Amino acid sequence: MRHHQLSTSVFEALASTGEDVTAVEALLDVECSRRLLMLRAILDACASMPRVGEAWKLLVRAEERDPQAFRTTLLDPQVGVWAAELMRRLPSQGEAEGAAAEPPLWAEAGFLGQFAAAVAFEAGLDFDVQVPIRQGRVFLPRLGRARLGSDEAWGTAGVSARDGVLRVAANGTAVTLPGDPEADGPGWEGLRRIRAEHGGQALTLVLDDLGDRPVVTGLPATGRLTETQLTAWRDWFAAMWPLLVDDHPASARALAAGLRSVVPLPRGERLRARAASSSDAFGCVLLSAPDEDAEALPAQLGVALVHEFRHSLLNGLIFLTPLFADSGALFHAPWRDDPRPVGGLVHGAYAFSGVTRYWRTRGLDGLAGFEFALWRHAVREVLATLRDHPALTRLGGDLVTALTEQTAAWDADRAGETEARLADLAAAYHLAAWRSHHVRPSKTDVDELAELWEAGRPRVERARAARPDGAAVSADPDACRLDVPALLARLLLIDPDAFTRLRAQDDPGAEVSGAGPGDLALVAGDTQDAVKLYADELTRRDARPAAWAGLGLALLESGRKAAGTALVEQPELARAVSAALPVPPDPVALAHWLGGA
Repeated sequence: MRHHQLSTSVFEALASTGEDVTAVEALLDVECSRRLLMLRAILDACASMPRVGEAWKLLVRAEERDPQAFRTTLLDPQVGVWAAELMRRLPSQGEAEGAAAEPPLWAEAGFLGQFAAAVAFEAGLDFDVQVPIRQGRVFLPRLGRARLGSDEAWGTAGVSARDGVLRVAANGTAVTLPGDPEADGPGWEGLRRIRAEHGGQALTLVLDDLGDRPVVTGLPATGRLTETQLTAWRDWFAAMWPLLVDDHPASARALAAGLRSVVPLPRGERLRARAASSSDAFGCVLLSAPDEDAEALPAQLGVALVHEFRHSLLNGLIFLTPLFADSGALFHAPWRDDPRPVGGLVHGAYAFSGVTRYWRTRGLDGLAGFEFALWRHAVREVLATLRDHPALTRLGGDLVTALTEQTAAWDADRAGETEARLADLAAAYHLAAWRSHHVRPSKTDVDELAELWEAGRPRVERARAARPDGAAVSADPDACRLDVPALLARLLLIDPDAFTRLRAQDDPGAEVSGAGPGDLALVAGDTQDAVKLYADELTRRDARPAAWAGLGLALLESGRKAAGTALVEQPELARAVSAALPVPPDPVALAHWLGGA
């Protein structure tokens, strides 16, 4: 272990819209030291538990024999998740060994033996060690999982190695690892790899489909992939890697150095691929199976890796130095449906500045042009919110300043006319729809406006727009799918025939969650139809709050500026006034009235 200080050169490399391999290597050193500190704390707290001392001695032997094998396994994401989870439990020393917590504390501490066995096997040691067994399974980091045929919730198994042959045994059953641990064998499921090589640059990742420890709680994993599914994942990465190496060489070098594993998630909706990462699992990316749009797939997979890896980089930086404090305020984040704290804005601005840079490299027309224009707008908005924010530390402010300076030149880039229109539309819709859900106008203003409307009098300008600075924000848990215009724009750009078929459906939401007929008309540029469709929706009880945002944009695009502006800037006010009236008003008439007509 050694003390790490953040050098100016490393900070400057990290405070960038790009990825740098030197900075990645520095963060890996930091992560290694952090995990060593956690191991020391775990040993101190758990030394009296059964088998912990035995596992520790084996780990020390293995590290002395092969320091690189120890470091590689220590940096495995599953080891990071285990150590962090156990550390969160250790302060509660009142939790007895036999307590009913799941998993039991002795079993969590006993994972140290599984970690030690994996290192010792790679180091070529002969050894015997006892490890926990859960429902007949023993997982060994970076190797795989033995299935021993028992359904007992918790027990103990023996792991032994002799002359390079490893066995796991319990309950009268023994499993021997195949000569190639990645291969499956009787009772054994190997952790398989994804390998890609292009231009002398290689990428090797563990495809973690065994799910021993969920990296992100609540995200459903695929479970064990079939051979066909495994081949598909390997083919997707083989198609993506040349693009990354040729067009984003610095990012490719950084990813090759820092990424450790991919956890496959089930395929979601088309053009709504899911991706995630965790501060406990540096170098691990959770990815849903990508869309099978052959032309778009390599670029979309590449940007997903860049996006999530940048979250890992920022987490690594935050472990070295704080960048922000929790101010308690909540803000609009253009990439999320829910309000986010300052930390969420910093993370998003950092990740999406890299995303925007990635798409800018890909071009200014088609899908790339749309994505560049959309995320440029998002990054610009959030960096403006963060600029000089009191919740930022000095280095947090320096990071925001650096990103602001590097992204400023992007304002001169002009995406194609169609792409720019769609990006502006999607960005404006997201903010207005977010306000419709989460911003609460004052009851006094709403009641006064409702009385004026019923009396047939003009609006009095006393209800001011509530800025999304945290003061008037109250999170609405029902807010979802605020990305509908962005998703429909992508569909229009990469598969216009599918867009046309979707528009012909009476209920497009059955195929694209959250989409309404008005959204399709708006994206298609049929603003008169969009006004009618949104107005019809808003007369129904099940109308989406976001429909007020859509109606405002449709009115703006059809030339009714005052009415459209009133809804785009204050959709929450129209929604609240409409709900306060005993008879729902005509939405278009209300928009004109709120706009001063």
